[in-house]
Amino acid sequence: MAEKRVSVRLSATGGRQVRAELEGVGEAGSRGFGRLSREMELANARMAEQIDARLRAAIPEIARIAKESVADGRRRGQVI
Repeated sequence: MAEKRVSVRLSATGGRQVRAELEGVGEAGSRGFGRLSREMELANARMAEQIDARLRAAIPEIARIAKESVADGRRRGQVI
């Protein structure tokens, strides 16, 4: 598939004002991404806590199933 490329050259009057506004946009974007990054880290930590809690809650049931499986295998004469 062919790739199309376009080049654009902009010219602005009042260059200092345009530059200041673009810098403001860049700073706002940086703050937004910083805030998003912090929120994602908090969300990941909360999710990890929930997963950990659910796994810990499942351990007794997993142990019970494993014991039953071993006992069942012994009853059938399987070497475990």
